[in-house]
Formats: sequence, C-alpha cells, structure tokens
Amino acid sequence: MAEDEQPSIILAPDLASSLIIQQYNKSPVKFYCYSLTKKRIELWTSLSQGEKWIAIPFTQQHTSSSHYEYSLQLNTFHLAPGRYEYTLRYSKKLESSYNDDEPCWSWYGKPGQNGKICIAPHATDPPMAPSFACVPQLKFVAKEQNDIVHLWHFRSQSDGLAQFTLVMNGIANLCCNENRSTWLTPVTGTTHFQDRNRNEKCQLLLYQDAERGDIHLWMPVCQYSDSYLSFAESGSIKLHHTPGKEAHILIVSTAKRMHFAQLIQTALDYYEASIKKASEKDDTLLDTDNNMLDKLGYCTWNAFGQDVNLAHVKAALDSLKKHNIPVEYLMLDDGWQSITGKQQLAGFEACIQKFPDGLSKTVAQLKSDYPFVKYIGVWHALWGYWNGVDQAFAIENKYGWSCNSQNQQEIGIIDDPRAFYDDFYKFLRDSGVAYVKVDNQGSFQELSSTNCQQNIALWDKFRLALSESSDAFLSGRVLHCMALTPHVLNSDDFFPNEKESHSWHIYANAINTLWTSHYPVISDWDMFQSNHPFAEYHASSRALSGGPIYITDIPGKHNVDLINKLVAETKHCGYTILRSPQAPKPTFDTVFNNTMDAQSLIALYNVHQELHYPNEGLKELVTRPYYGVCGFWNTGPHEKLAVVSSELFCCRKLAVVPTVAYVVSGPDRGNIVLLEPSCDHQYDDDSGSIKSVSSNYSSNSSSSTISGNDMSSTLPIWKQSHSTNTATSMMARVGSYGSALVSVSTIQCAGLLSMACLGLLDKFNGIVCILHTSMVQYEASLSCQWYATFEAHLSHRSSSCGFWIKTHSSLKRRNPGMVLVGLTPGRVRVDGYTLDATNWTWSSSNGLLTVDMLAAPSLSDPMANSNGGSLHNDVFRVQVDMCVKPKL
Repeated sequence: MAEDEQPSIILAPDLASSLIIQQYNKSPVKFYCYSLTKKRIELWTSLSQGEKWIAIPFTQQHTSSSHYEYSLQLNTFHLAPGRYEYTLRYSKKLESSYNDDEPCWSWYGKPGQNGKICIAPHATDPPMAPSFACVPQLKFVAKEQNDIVHLWHFRSQSDGLAQFTLVMNGIANLCCNENRSTWLTPVTGTTHFQDRNRNEKCQLLLYQDAERGDIHLWMPVCQYSDSYLSFAESGSIKLHHTPGKEAHILIVSTAKRMHFAQLIQTALDYYEASIKKASEKDDTLLDTDNNMLDKLGYCTWNAFGQDVNLAHVKAALDSLKKHNIPVEYLMLDDGWQSITGKQQLAGFEACIQKFPDGLSKTVAQLKSDYPFVKYIGVWHALWGYWNGVDQAFAIENKYGWSCNSQNQQEIGIIDDPRAFYDDFYKFLRDSGVAYVKVDNQGSFQELSSTNCQQNIALWDKFRLALSESSDAFLSGRVLHCMALTPHVLNSDDFFPNEKESHSWHIYANAINTLWTSHYPVISDWDMFQSNHPFAEYHASSRALSGGPIYITDIPGKHNVDLINKLVAETKHCGYTILRSPQAPKPTFDTVFNNTMDAQSLIALYNVHQELHYPNEGLKELVTRPYYGVCGFWNTGPHEKLAVVSSELFCCRKLAVVPTVAYVVSGPDRGNIVLLEPSCDHQYDDDSGSIKSVSSNYSSNSSSSTISGNDMSSTLPIWKQSHSTNTATSMMARVGSYGSALVSVSTIQCAGLLSMACLGLLDKFNGIVCILHTSMVQYEASLSCQWYATFEAHLSHRSSSCGFWIKTHSSLKRRNPGMVLVGLTPGRVRVDGYTLDATNWTWSSSNGLLTVDMLAAPSLSDPMANSNGGSLHNDVFRVQVDMCVKPKL
C-alpha cells in the first residue's frame, strides 16, 4: 500500500502500538476492525506457542447499513514471556479458503510495520526496589507503600551531581522536559531517549519496564533550587541540583496500568507531607470566581497581535454582537501598554496612540457601548513587559531598579515588586479592569547576571507580590502564562498558522494534565479561532478541558454553530459554557504509545456525577449516577478507529453498571450502543487460577512463505482459544486530523423499562448539565395508562435533549383481558408544560428520544419544589411519561 493511501479498513490497536502485557494477565488482548464493506479479516501474529506465525479470523460484531464491525479477543496467559508481533490481512473473498497464493488478499500497513506486544514475566511479589538503591551519591530516606503503589525516597549528597544507571527495558516511556524556562515539553519514545539533547532538563519520567510490566515514576524535587534529570549515554541518568543544596528523588511504582496516573498524586502528596517546608503564605493559584470562568470570553491576541487598538476592539465586539455570540469577558492582550524603544514598561497607562482616552475611559466606554461585556482584563509580563521596566519610570516611583540580562537583552528589574504591584493593580482596579493575564513568568530562570539560587529567590519575590496585590485589588483573578515549570503552571499556546502545532497543542495539554491536575489550579488551554480549519479540533478539546473557553476571532470570521456547541442557556444566568468540574485524564495508550510520532489517537476522558439531592424524610444523601465523556484527536492524515467501553473511564461506578454510549461528534455522530458491564474472567477461589469462558477454533492451512511483513515462516496447523463474553464496545471513526467525542450515560431501570438521559446532544459536553435523574414505575391497573415516568433535572437547555429508551417488545399484564401491550413515550413535559408531539421524536429502532426544550415557554415551574431542594428553582425539569399501549 502506498504511504499516503488510506486503508479500506481501520484497525485498533493500530500497527504503531507497542503493548506490554503481564504474564497470566486475566484480561484478553482485544482487537477491533471497522470496514465500509464486508470482508474476511485475519490477525496474523506470533502470539502462539513457539512464536510461530498463525492466522486468527475476526468475528463480525455489528452490521449497519453503512459499515461492518469486527472484533477479536486473545488470551495470552498460556504464552511464555517474550516479544511478539502482529499485523493484519483482509480479503473481499468471503468463502473459507487459506490458499495464500491467491491475489485477493491485502496486507494492512507497510512492510516491517508490525505491531509489537511484549509479555513480561509473571511476578507475584510487589514492584521491586530500584536497582540503584546502593548508589553512593544517593542516601536512602524512606519507603512507603499501600495496596496500589510503592514509593522510595532518596536524598542527594551536597556535591550537586548524582549519576547512576537505569536499565530501561521498557518499550513505553514518557518524560516531561523543560523547554527554555517557560514550558514543560512531553517526550515519548522507545529509544530510551538516547537521541535526546544531553542538556535537556527532565522534571518527570514515567516508564513501563518489560521485565515485569510495572510502571515507574521518577520525580526530582528541590525546595529552594533547581533540580532535574538529564540523559547520558548507555541509559545513564544524572540527577542535577545546586551545589550545597539538598535535592530529593522520589520513585513511585505500581503493577497495574489503570493506576499509572496515581503515581504522580502519590509523589506530590508525599512531597507536601515529608519534604516541603511551608512558607509564611501558602498561596494557591486557584481562581474560585466561577461566575466569570463559566462564561465565554474573547481575546485580542491572535486576531490583532500587538497592533491592537480601540478601533480593532470595537470592530471585534461589533462582530460578536451582530452574530449573537454570547461573550461576556474581554482580554486586552499584549500591545495595549505604554512601552519604550527597549521594549520596557514606560508606565501604567495605556498607549496613548492606540487608546487616546486612556485605560479608564476606554474600559468605561466599552462597557457602555457593549453591555454584554461584563468583565475586561489586561495582559502584562511578570516583570512589567518583555524586557522589564524602564529605569526612569522605576526611579520616579521609588521602586528601585537594577539591570540584568537575558539572551544579551537588557532586562530592567525593580527592587520593590510589592510596591510596584500595589500601585499597578490599584490603577487597574480604579480603571475598571477585573482581571489580569500575567505572562513570561518562568523567564526569571534565564537571567544571566545572577546565579540560579538568586533567580529563583527573585522569581518567588515577584510571584508573592503579584499574589498579595491581586488578592487585595483584583479579588485574586489572575491567569498565569508562560510558566509551566515546577513553580507555576499553565498551558502551551495556540498557533493558528502552523499546521503541525494543532495536534501538538492538544497532546501537550493532555500530557500536562497528569501533572497540573493535582495542583490547586484550573488549567487554561488557550484561545482558538472558531473559523479555522482546526476549529472543531480545538473546540472539542476545550469542552473537556475543565478550564476557561475563549475565542480570538477576526471580526466577521466566526463559526457560530461551532461556538454554540460549547455554550447553552441557563434558567437565570444567560448563556454559560458547559464546563467539566475538573481537568480530563489521558488514557494509558496516549501517555506511553508515542502518540505524535506514531500519528495515532490522543484520547482524553472526563467524568461527571449527578448532584446529591436530599432524600425527603431522611437526613442522608443519596449517591447519584455517573456520566463520562471521552474525546479522540487524530494526529495523522489517515482515518483511525477509537474504541469506547465503560472501562475506559477508570471509574468503577461506570464500569459495573449498564451504560449507553452516544457519538457526539465525528464521522459516526448519532450512533448509539449499549455498553454492558465487562466480566472477561473469574478467579477460582481454591486455586487462584484463571477461569475463562472460551471456545476453540481450528483451521488447516497450506504451507506458504509470507514476505513483505516480516513473516517468513511456514504456517502450521494452529489451534487458538479466544474469549467470548457479553461485554460490548463502541467503535467510532476519527477522520484525518479530526476529532470525535463520545458520551456515556448510566442506565436506570423500572420493571421492564430501561432509560438513560444523554444530556444535550447538540453540545460537545452536554452530559455535564445532568444534575439529577429518577424513574418512578406506577402500579398496574386497568384505569392507568401510564407505566413509568423518567425525570431529569438539567442546568441548561437546548433544542436537542436526548434520552435512550429500551423496552421489551411485549409485556404480559396480570389482567388476562390485556395480554400483549407495548411501551412507548406518550407525553413529554418541560417544567410542567406538555410539549406538542411535533416537539419531540422517538426512534424505536435505536431507542433515541430527542426533545426540543426550547419549545416550552420560559416560565417558572410551580411544581419545581415538589421534590424538595432550593436548587430546583434554577434547573429545567424534563419528564418523559411512558404509555401502556395495547398491541394490535
């Protein structure tokens, strides 16, 4: 197949994958295929006794009018430890024929592109202590462990350098390196980082070893100086830190893939409890003002750059108003300030050439002319502007001033940042500014006229002054930028004109959530343009990010439909973004499978739980169902296959109950699949051996030689067992450099009726609006035509609220006069208002009920408090009454 040719089928996991499986693992290896035409598909693999190549046929799993789905599950517990490979071949010829000389067969992928599977030896003992425990430069301090993770703590000696050897037998690894002083850059690979720059600073190392399959985290930490790892030849790793300063390294390990993200949380918790020395003010970066955070915003940067002026801002706001885009806050980014020719801050006031009336009158005018703008913020660098503060301005205001340097540029550093920030933020507050974006924060580490320790102390001095002054004058509303280091955290940039940057932007943010999600911060994934070839790519990721969403559109260039997928109408607060309450998490394969180089899928997931509503008559709170939304972003030019199951969300409350998956966006938008709980294996209570439900499949094949796919061996008669169970998965295509979102909802049952709320189907993250659901089944009687009512309380409304309904085709009634009846939606109410039948549709074929909530008048529901709780006044109540209908 030509390199740029799109294959006619899609395989998951793809041939770019490298998997490590622990021997005697109870879970089977699962493969999935998606094809637009019916095919005969075989997995060709060395996963067999003696590593002989065998062909194993896929089983057709699902058929629709437009495509065919195939799956295959292989048990590997009987195989010896070692490295195995797999590839795929397929044919349109469907009859059973194993004549390998027939030209009808096609190979998937290119020669030498086989997928890799490593089976690690079985280990019953917990993760082993690191092999460098006796390295003289490191002193053992402590070990802690629980049922999930094991932690080792070492302290370095005072010579400033500790070198030791790590034998990385793993085929999957990740490190987060400092990129300059301002970003952390995720680096993945299978070459043990031998080709990396020796001067790179690694702040975090994750890898899975092939000897046992354990996952390990290495994290260097230091309270008052810089500490990091670097890679040398032959797998040698060095721990660097400031001479005379104490540095520590934490190694945390787990034997379970599903717990890999918990390693970082364990290390940070241990650091906080055992190493960190609390400062006088334990400040956080968390902005708790959700009133602004939950609104849609607009930033001037990518629209106008440093050429921003009053005319440009008005043109942007006029365009937003004309297109009814519900923006409520504005960011005046870089370019609004008064600066000198040396690129230094000349004063607090706005540039008079760009904003002739000054900042205060400009803010007042914008708020008066555009009442929908409730908040206006401004940008500045942590030390004033890109090259600091002008000397004359600093001396005039008695801040003190000293000259430093960075990359041969003069940097003006003030001596009294607290006085500077008090004056600056008081000026901004008095001018009507509500918040600030503080840029270029990590660059203190690059100052060359002072040493590392002095730079970090100076950085902390500025940061503390910023925090205290912003608390005093701006209610702590600060967006931190260019500081993704161990000190302060934030997102990478959006670069609209660099095609290669868009998938990297999503990937870098996804990996950084492993680190940032454990800090008291709300991650900002940066702005994007709605009328851009990668607009949906970015918008879908922002919907799952848990952070703010703001656009930077050029006036007149908007994709209003796309923007409307991010926001929805509330009952009393206008339009707000549909924001998850926490940051998403990347999947194991996203972290370890070299996603960017392999041009595979970035996969993220987020989980939402219903509110705890008081149970009338009881003082206890009732735990409500969970919901999940997962996203996939294709980093390559060929269509890929995403696979969704309830297990993907690493949430037991979703994995052990029936759920229903709905494709929110992507090529398969609108598909619905019932996901039943997974129960692949059971353990024998007496022997501890694995019991599997399996069936045997055998086939004879003629001997032949396979070339072009690293498979030059004679095929024997083979016999392979594979697991068959009732667990189901959803397959969803992800287009070339495209994205797809899938939501998962918990199913509730009453009698012979099963229902689930799918949230707002026309929104990217429409499940987060589900606050409470319940189902009531009525007592059967001849006079009652209703069988049950499903009720959902939603924080937002739209024209496409979705429900999934499953009933038996017939229902036996106790009354012998009415034996066969059917269940169908008979009435739909929104806030007590009965909708006309034209305002909702139900498809019995897939169980989808779609309700136009906008068809109901915006009136307060007098029955809103009938179930108790003042929260009901702020929610929309949708009730679906199921009708008992005699069958004809």
